Amino acid sequence: VENQKMMLGTFSPQPEPYIYVGEEETTPAGIFARGSYSAKLKFVDDDGKVYLEMSYYFEIRKDWPTGQ
Repeated sequence: VENQKMMLGTFSPQPEPYIYVGEEETTPAGIFARGSYSAKLKFVDDDGKVYLEMSYYFEIRKDWPTGQ
């Protein structure tokens, strides 16, 4: 289980969308890292207002089936 908080900064309204590129993370390798994982992502301001909340799932496998 990992919990991470990151401050993105202060952004005023503008017509163009803001783009934020975070640091790249390394995916664990080896037999102990294999399996199914779930993750939750939430964007919250300093006042506690939630702007985006989503969940996603992924797998780490040694071999993947080929698309034949």
